[in-house]
Amino acid sequence: MAVGPLVEKELHWVRRNWRAVALVFLLVPASFALASASFDRTVPRDVPVAVAPASDAVTDDELQAVAGLARSVAAPRQFDSPADARTALEREEVYGVVAVGHGLYESGANVTLSFAIDGGMVTYVQPSRAVTVTLRDRATVFPSTVTVERRVVGPERTLPEFLFTTGLLYLLAIYAFTYVPYHLARERRVFDRVRVESSLWTMLAAKAALFGALGTLAVGSMGLTGAALGYRVAVANPVVLGVLALTGTSLVAVSLGVSFLTRFSVAGRFVNVALLGGLVAFANPVYPTGFFSATRRTLAGWMPVYHASVVVRALALKDLSAGLFTDRLLLVGGVAVASLCWLAGCVVVFQRRGRDG
Repeated sequence: MAVGPLVEKELHWVRRNWRAVALVFLLVPASFALASASFDRTVPRDVPVAVAPASDAVTDDELQAVAGLARSVAAPRQFDSPADARTALEREEVYGVVAVGHGLYESGANVTLSFAIDGGMVTYVQPSRAVTVTLRDRATVFPSTVTVERRVVGPERTLPEFLFTTGLLYLLAIYAFTYVPYHLARERRVFDRVRVESSLWTMLAAKAALFGALGTLAVGSMGLTGAALGYRVAVANPVVLGVLALTGTSLVAVSLGVSFLTRFSVAGRFVNVALLGGLVAFANPVYPTGFFSATRRTLAGWMPVYHASVVVRALALKDLSAGLFTDRLLLVGGVAVASLCWLAGCVVVFQRRGRDG
């Protein structure tokens, strides 16, 4: 058979699937190229850092001056008290706390700037050393003698333990956007028979029970492996398991909604893969928000998976109280409900299209 007709056939496929082709072979490579530019910096400049008074004697001018020093290597945020700053550190609203001593503008005075970081935020431990050096160099502008001290607060964790907590969410996201839609797509041909003999909703309920059990098995297997490796991670924490369940539900509902809306087409599969890539790139599950840019910090704040990762990390890795994250827990639950509503709407559209032929 001649090559020409086969090439013409492939061109016809490209015309029919031009959106998916453009997404995979134009937008995705361009995104990878843009992402590579993020690693040009050796010191993060947009990571939120708290600036708080070490005592009541510290003036607003001193706080603003130290915030100005930190602006070249961080995104400073002023707090009225060390307690508020410490709470923000635990909630990952900031990733360091600079406690400012009084006397910066007094010649001959000895002043200490204490830069505290969370030992559980492993990927900021090394960059914080460079931040400390920069603050120490810039503090020479004051007439007083300024000492900059870096200290680690909270339990210190290893990089494998830190990545383990992130891996729990990565695992669910990969299943949600790849295996689950693929599994239902394989059964696409029997949907009409299912609607006659039972209902699509009943089938989805059965699938939910199946994948809920399989997801629990996957998290349990990962947890047991982590325990065997000696990781100090509380995977069995009930709130952690609840957040993982709600997040997994949200991700599966979104991916299946896309699949039903696109009638399980190739374009729908590409969209789900693109959504998975977006989560990995912009949800900041590994690095602090603002590590690469202020824009990505803003994007992460709009992504529920980021807030879920903060809660999982805080409870499983740092053993903090769930009460610190009530707002984020409500957000994760609300997103799960909204995602299920999205899936229900997409299924209704799918059924109507089927009846209309």
